[in-house]
Amino acid sequence: MRWWDSLRQAYPNRSAITLAVALLVVCGVVGAAMVGVAGATLHATATEQFCTSCHEMASGPAAEFKDSVHDKSRTGVRPDCADCHLPKALVPMMIRKIEASREVWGHLTGYIDTKEKFEKARYDMAVREWKRLMASDSQECRDCHKVTAVDFSKQSENAQARHAKAKAEKMTCIECHFGVAHTEPDGPGPKEIKAGVK
Repeated sequence: MRWWDSLRQAYPNRSAITLAVALLVVCGVVGAAMVGVAGATLHATATEQFCTSCHEMASGPAAEFKDSVHDKSRTGVRPDCADCHLPKALVPMMIRKIEASREVWGHLTGYIDTKEKFEKARYDMAVREWKRLMASDSQECRDCHKVTAVDFSKQSENAQARHAKAKAEKMTCIECHFGVAHTEPDGPGPKEIKAGVK
């Protein structure tokens, strides 16, 4: 309450109610500005331009994505980095943003700043992403690919059988579709990781 007494002494001709209202207005304006800055920062750091602004992402994952089935599709639907790597829900998005700071830190400290270093760390980065997608039941995949809208009869018999088996075994998208946009790293894939092999 010392700060309140100091405020009252600084403005002796103002009532306590006037000072309290003024303080609330100032806090509201500052709070709104902070929310605006945070929102703008979240938006700016979720763009493809931001994600590919460092050379190791531009020459690695972004180059691999180019001309993949997600980059060029018969339907014209093209996800960007955030569509696959950033949850839409606020709390999971914030958690993922904090986790993604690891890659930014790796860039800034030189841990993944060359193609060779990036390739050396690729498997560990992929495993973290696969585990995240397995834990969310591949929510980012399902945000675009609505299973209820899939016409399985238009798939090959092999694809139909695999999807039926995956459904029966309660598998998630990333367990099979983990090399559709980026180079598959050497090492056990998501299915083996889920089974405890690593």
